Amino acid sequence: MPDVRELIVSYQVDLPHARQVADHALALFDAVVERYDLSPAYRRLIEVGALLHNVGLTTDPPEHHLVGRDIVLRHVIEDLGPRERALVACMVAFHRKKVRPQLEPAYLALGKRGQREALQLAAILRVADGLDYSQSQTTRLTGVIPGDGGLTLALSGPHATEDGARAVAKADLWQRVFGEGLQLAMEAPVDELAATADGAGEVAEAEAAVLAPWYAAPEAPLAELGRVLLRRHLRRLRAAEREVRDGAPIESVHALRVATRRLRATLRLLAPVYAEGGLRPYRKAIGRLAGVAGPVRDRDVLLADLAARAPELPAELQPAVEALAGLLRAEREEALTRLNAFLDSDEYAAFLRDFASMMNDSQGWDDGPRVRDLGGSTIWRHYEALRAHDHSGLPAEEAALHAMRIDGKRLRYVLELFADTLGARGDDAVKPLMAFQDHLGSLNDIAIARQLLAPYAGHKRAAPAVDAYLALRAQQGEQLHAELPARWEKLNSASYRRKLLDLLARL
Repeated sequence: MPDVRELIVSYQVDLPHARQVADHALALFDAVVERYDLSPAYRRLIEVGALLHNVGLTTDPPEHHLVGRDIVLRHVIEDLGPRERALVACMVAFHRKKVRPQLEPAYLALGKRGQREALQLAAILRVADGLDYSQSQTTRLTGVIPGDGGLTLALSGPHATEDGARAVAKADLWQRVFGEGLQLAMEAPVDELAATADGAGEVAEAEAAVLAPWYAAPEAPLAELGRVLLRRHLRRLRAAEREVRDGAPIESVHALRVATRRLRATLRLLAPVYAEGGLRPYRKAIGRLAGVAGPVRDRDVLLADLAARAPELPAELQPAVEALAGLLRAEREEALTRLNAFLDSDEYAAFLRDFASMMNDSQGWDDGPRVRDLGGSTIWRHYEALRAHDHSGLPAEEAALHAMRIDGKRLRYVLELFADTLGARGDDAVKPLMAFQDHLGSLNDIAIARQLLAPYAGHKRAAPAVDAYLALRAQQGEQLHAELPARWEKLNSASYRRKLLDLLARL
């Protein structure tokens, strides 16, 4: 059970900067603990969060706030219980960039009180971090002065102007959670040396990583890799949800569907390292979301293709095309209403809390099996499942091709699961798989188009457009079928098998 000092050493944290930020955070906390009715017990947490706020910087500079969160959740830190660790993880995740708490799994797992406290502590940390933006450890916080318009930070030191400006810029969360802003008061003239530190706060983030991601090592527990990826995919799901609620552009619905697929695939692959049957409820819940989003996405794809092919149809059919598009848009709006209702449901909110808690806690997980123990056999098993569809030739039936497409997706998701471990060679294996999958996806789009348009085959205004459009899609289907064997050969070849075997050796 490591203590904070051991983590600082292990992850090569810049201790002078961390200590300066911690001192500022403690001073701010002490100044406002009564004003904002904060729990004095959290003084220790604000110090830990400040000391570890950059713990991920040496592993992944651009995303160090998220990697740092993963590091905090990875370790059972001395003196911190699970809830306290989640609060520290939130502080680390929120210490930089715009804070969008509803995207963060560590935040979602907390109750309402815990969420409020996480934002309060993060607000203090953000300002404290800004007060050493120059990373010079020279700016002193000499006082926190209350006033009618908020609080004034009294600062001194050669870099106080730029550090103070950065602190105020990062006080957006402070304003949000405490309801008042921050002002600055400089106690002494700024030394000319301050000009030499312009942009110093950006230097560390521009540096290359020093440490390889622990979860990418073949010796890493598969469960640990899985928890990291589940948090990554859940953030993407929540980001897509936000855009869906804001107007549901076609890209956001697509991103939502992709996130559900990746989450379900990851959960399926992690079944061997979780309590038996324990992941099934999460897969089912995500499946329900995917099922509600599917009708919106299907109509988005059809409407986009109809618009692209409309110029190929005769001028006299254009009114029928527009009538058909109007019918499909009405269906999409109905489907979108159902999707938003599901996203707003108590059922979905409860799922998110439980799901986030599961991926933030080691309880129920088996950390024994390593990536190298299960990775190779898992990749090869999925590849053989894909090849099993070739019975001296590819199937011709739509249902069989759809099943092959599903197995192709599963192989792709397996390779993506181990992407951090496999590196660029893993990307080389995924590219031909994606091309084949996209090819089968286009065939599947044609089948879905026929299903969606079947009810309008006898429609008074739209029927002529249905017949003409489906004729164009039939021609496309013939071409896709003709090209399919060449696409498949790239995956079924001895060279591709050797490429996969090389990946297995790397594991």
